[in-house]
Amino acid sequence: MEMISLYDYLGRAAGPDLGKQVATAAAKAGVKSEIREVSNIKYSGPIMLYPRSFLNLYFKGGLNEGSKGKQILFG
Repeated sequence: MEMISLYDYLGRAAGPDLGKQVATAAAKAGVKSEIREVSNIKYSGPIMLYPRSFLNLYFKGGLNEGSKGKQILFG
């Protein structure tokens, strides 16, 4: 199972609000996540990793019903 960060999935920093929304949805869905430590100019600390299949579902509207109808585009 490929584990990927929100940054890698979206191609940009997700920010704390979106990160919390994804983490909450993953917990509700029983999705296992992992933590990786990163250090660069903009951020140093832990990041969450999720299965790519979960992120595909989340950002295509399958798991983010509480997002006020906004679809987040990535790439």
